[in-house]
Amino acid sequence: MKESFIRDLTDMFADHAKNDHLYLDTVYFINGVDKNDPEIKRLTKQVVIFAMQQSSWGQRRPMQWVPLELQLSNMRMQNINIITKEVLQTVNKLNIDLDLNERQLNDFLLVQHSLGKLMYYSFAGLDNFIIIHPPALVNILRSFVTDEKFFPDDKKLKAILQQLSKTGKISKEDLLQIWQQDNLRLYLANDAIKEFVVQLLIHLDILVIPKMVQTDSFLTDVYLVPCMIKNIKPSNFLQQERTISLRYSLTRKSIPIALAYKVIGATINAWPLKYDDQKKLCLYHKAVIVNVSEQNELRVLIENNLVNVYLTNKESLLSMSPDIAASVQECLTKNLEASILFHYSSCGRKIDPNEISDKYTIDVGFPCGSDSCYISSKKAENTHSLTCPKGIEHQTKYLLHWTFNKKQQECGDECEGLTEQELKAEPSEKHLVRLANLIEEQSFKEFVNNLGVTETTWRRIQKEHEHHSLVEQFFIALTTWKNQLQNPTLKHLVDALVLVDPNRHLLCQLGIELGLTFAIIQSSMYECKKRGLPGLLENILFEWKETPGDKTFHSLGMALQQVNSGGLHFLRSYTPDKKD
Repeated sequence: MKESFIRDLTDMFADHAKNDHLYLDTVYFINGVDKNDPEIKRLTKQVVIFAMQQSSWGQRRPMQWVPLELQLSNMRMQNINIITKEVLQTVNKLNIDLDLNERQLNDFLLVQHSLGKLMYYSFAGLDNFIIIHPPALVNILRSFVTDEKFFPDDKKLKAILQQLSKTGKISKEDLLQIWQQDNLRLYLANDAIKEFVVQLLIHLDILVIPKMVQTDSFLTDVYLVPCMIKNIKPSNFLQQERTISLRYSLTRKSIPIALAYKVIGATINAWPLKYDDQKKLCLYHKAVIVNVSEQNELRVLIENNLVNVYLTNKESLLSMSPDIAASVQECLTKNLEASILFHYSSCGRKIDPNEISDKYTIDVGFPCGSDSCYISSKKAENTHSLTCPKGIEHQTKYLLHWTFNKKQQECGDECEGLTEQELKAEPSEKHLVRLANLIEEQSFKEFVNNLGVTETTWRRIQKEHEHHSLVEQFFIALTTWKNQLQNPTLKHLVDALVLVDPNRHLLCQLGIELGLTFAIIQSSMYECKKRGLPGLLENILFEWKETPGDKTFHSLGMALQQVNSGGLHFLRSYTPDKKD
């Protein structure tokens, strides 16, 4: 039976990426209820042999480390699992002539961490505690990252874990309740240690704080647990229309499960999760959908050694901002590299940060049928179109959004302008407000006259809105032009456009950035004449909050940033309160 089992295992893992690390000839059948089973002794002997084969075996250590190593070993024997650094420093001073100074003590901790003898993270908020017995953290994790057959008998705790398995989220209050069990008090002796463990699990992306979520659905002390998500992505997960795709291919044959969860966790940390029509989070096993903005959705799917990314605009590819696509790509790349670096360091392997980019390749593409067609980003820069194996021709123009230079203020020499198909599109109110922001006062009158807005109409607009900025008056005039035509197009604007210089404005553009229609903004202008600027701003924000769709602090901050009003500072400094 044993020979047959080993033969089956050998065949099963013959092509596995880690086949060289599998010792399938050392399989043991152990009777778990017989402590005198001879197989246990054979297993113990083999473990010692493996330990002696490790690269760290026999390496010279500073003599000064010996007393402290013995003291830590004694603590473990006394069932002490997590200590403060202050306690370690006190114990260290007992060694008199062999005590370590602060630098030597930190070196000791980092080396012991790399060997797996303890866990120590030299990051602010985590560097005050040391897990001197690493299996303790495993047992803490098993308290909530577990299968249903291992749920506790307590009805309340079982309900908490069942809800976690169903939704993938857990409140801090419920987590602390789970940790009140007698078998966990050995590891979590006091509130300070519990708080340290919570922060450590957040650092490891085992617990994830959702990005600027709706405060009526989440509180700041609710966490997502990606590794507990069992929901399979829906059949309509991949959107075919208005989408560009990005693919990271790792050099290894498969992505370790821990790395996959860390990539998903980093994505949730960066952008707010989307809710589906049933108000459920769009978080699935190795897949997630987030809102980059109110008009752009991001889908991330991990399969084998691939991280597949899809950016979809709700209106059209023409409405997709190159700035947004490039920012998404930069953020995802940075998160992936950080996750790879963390994975290597967690496995005790060193890697030069400059070599991380060699661990993956990036391709860009379009959804095509049930799959996607990809091309290298460098090749996309040198060709206008590609014909995929299915015989379909794809334009590469929008694929370059992923690598767009965000500092570029004007089109390069290679830009051929809008295509004939794009020129037939109707200009959105965002198009108009941004165009109004670019035109100088001296040029605008001639520009709108070329569009068909009479001088009388322009003077009337100026008089009715004399208390508003010039850019807002320009925008109202452009909207008046748009409403006069049955089929206004971008071609009408291009034909009438003259060379203009940049300008700036605020309130009108803020409303548009928040997705309000011109009719709503114009109504606010009339209603709030007596209330002045604060009243107008308050009314615009109230109208935005009442419109359909997910309203998040993230989308508000991005709109503020778009109009140069400190949106990024707002996002960095604001923490949602339970009462918000």
